[in-house]
Amino acid sequence: MRANSDIGLLIPEVHLFHDRKRCKRFLKRAKFDDVELYDTEGQMIYADGMAVVLMEHTGRRSTELALLVHEAYHAAEAHMKWLGEDDYGEESMAYLLQVISCGLFEAHDKWMEKREP
Repeated sequence: MRANSDIGLLIPEVHLFHDRKRCKRFLKRAKFDDVELYDTEGQMIYADGMAVVLMEHTGRRSTELALLVHEAYHAAEAHMKWLGEDDYGEESMAYLLQVISCGLFEAHDKWMEKREP
């Protein structure tokens, strides 16, 4: 996790998985207790400054990006609660959502590049 000097927010560590088995192994190594992975297109798990996103590959880029933003919002909200910020400003939330979404997009693009022939 790192602090952003512009607005003083701590940014959560974010991990993206497209494979359920790899996600389960990571969660076990990271000592996430009693986490159930649901059979959905996307899921976000959060604890102690770390967000883990599991996303199903749909083959539709716009759907996948929208799903990543959806999960990024959940990560940003959970992170604000973890920081004890109950009354955070819209700009702080928007910035945090932007940073998390960007990280997820970059991780997804990197994963997609490995899949392409």
